[in-house]
Amino acid sequence: MDGLRAAFAPAANMVLHSLTLGDRELLAERNGLEGYIERGSTMGVPLLHPWANRLGGLTYSAAGRDVALNADSGVFKRDPGGLPIHGAWPTLLRWDVLETERDDKAASLLAVLDWDRAHPAFELFPFPHRLEYRARAAAGSIELALALEPTADVPVPVSFGFHPYLRIPGGARQSAEMTLPVRRALLSNDSMLPTGETEPFESGPRRLGDTEWDHEFSDLDDPARFVLRGGESEISLTFLSGYPFAHVFAPADGDFVCFEPMTAPTNALVTGAGPSVVAPGGRYEAAFEIAVG
Repeated sequence: MDGLRAAFAPAANMVLHSLTLGDRELLAERNGLEGYIERGSTMGVPLLHPWANRLGGLTYSAAGRDVALNADSGVFKRDPGGLPIHGAWPTLLRWDVLETERDDKAASLLAVLDWDRAHPAFELFPFPHRLEYRARAAAGSIELALALEPTADVPVPVSFGFHPYLRIPGGARQSAEMTLPVRRALLSNDSMLPTGETEPFESGPRRLGDTEWDHEFSDLDDPARFVLRGGESEISLTFLSGYPFAHVFAPADGDFVCFEPMTAPTNALVTGAGPSVVAPGGRYEAAFEIAVG
């Protein structure tokens, strides 16, 4: 595997909290695994489920059901404006690892999570389903695949995503460059919720410099390969399937860029704009790959 090593935390939402090549950490660890567990401070490559990014309020209607969130339940985090953010609290998503395999060329794992009425965060998303998480690391790359299957006679809306924190190669933001394979921007309001309006966006390379990014996109290349370059190195994140939307997050003072794969736009459960719905007996599959160049 050319020295590529991946570390997951099954008891904390299966977060990929370290990805190293030799002695080089490829992910921004921010407040570390402890901060993710205790404060929900995202880092590494966390799954955002059952919704990616924010909801526009404490109620939503999806797949024929009306849902009201309890603001005092403690099962989800709220952003500075009070909006629910990043889905269920990480330690409520405890995965069972069913398989691990390793040889001299690759390593893989399979984990599952049952979201049923006994789940401590079921009230957030009252749609019984099972998640299947597959990871496979090979020479210089790792693929993360997620599948969702309803487990009752109830359709399940799909609005999960991931929030990968890719460390800028070399750490020099001023000279770093990213390539965005997107052609349309979703406009947002002051609460970082899409307004429903969009505008054309010119795809291609962008110098990071002093720019700041917190933008959502649609009309992605197929496959959509996002690239972050610094010095003589690059790291890419490619949407392989199931992610028609992307969010790019790169604060001006950060040493990372997030290319976020999303199955639906932010706030899709509230607006009804964008989420797929999986019927009983169906299956939704999505995958992306992180590769080092």
